[in-house]
Amino acid sequence: MVDQQSSIKISINQILNSTQESAIKAVDFIGDGRAMKDSDRLNPADIWLITTPDDAIQEGCKALAESGILNPGNIVLHCSGSLSSKIIALPNQQCYRASVHPVHSFADPEKSLLSFAGSSCAVEGDYQATALLNELFTAIGGKCFTLQSDKKALYHAATVMACNNLVALLSISQQMLSAADIAESQQADILNPLIRQTVDNYLNNPDVTAALTGPISRGDHETVAAHVEAISARRQWRKAYSILGEVAVSIAEQQGYASDAELHKISELLARTVNYE
Repeated sequence: MVDQQSSIKISINQILNSTQESAIKAVDFIGDGRAMKDSDRLNPADIWLITTPDDAIQEGCKALAESGILNPGNIVLHCSGSLSSKIIALPNQQCYRASVHPVHSFADPEKSLLSFAGSSCAVEGDYQATALLNELFTAIGGKCFTLQSDKKALYHAATVMACNNLVALLSISQQMLSAADIAESQQADILNPLIRQTVDNYLNNPDVTAALTGPISRGDHETVAAHVEAISARRQWRKAYSILGEVAVSIAEQQGYASDAELHKISELLARTVNYE
């Protein structure tokens, strides 16, 4: 909860967390604001920021509305990645709703504070709210972009694919190396250079057709078939390899290195593999 002082500068008024101990720690870290015990003791503010887990946002909004502290023109926002501002239910309150999702990991607050500048921030909601929030988040180094409310979940799924699901994919790679009798202590030496080079290729040129290499890119059906045979005993491996392989085929078609016939043969193999139970 913050008081708006100008178009850019704000002050922290009060912080209400799940426990007062947590709120006190937040105040100490921020260096501003007061730790509150419950919503009944909140003071008026211009902007109300809800940063609960997604499944608690509605509960937080309800408590805020029932506290009677909201005034017409207040801004209420949350920072969920997948939920839009429409989840903010404030009956009979003439407030503006919004959501801002920084594409940034906040696992370590101190490191996040130092590395936040340059982070993209997805902004959606009522114009009266988003106009100010764009200015505020830009002032702290965010790169704001406008998102349609009904596209929020799709946007968030894209970020999960590039972040969380990448970890899942690396886990499968580690499992395969273990099954190949390669010691865990050696696996990072094998995977890390590949990961770095692949990510660097994309960062240097986000055109995926320039980053894709490997057997599918060159239309090597025999190698792909050998892979499919090697992973045939594990359903999860087969499905992950085949589904992502189909995506790689689409990229390889754009590259033009392999013939249509070679890629069609690989695509048929992958389709049979993913549907095999």
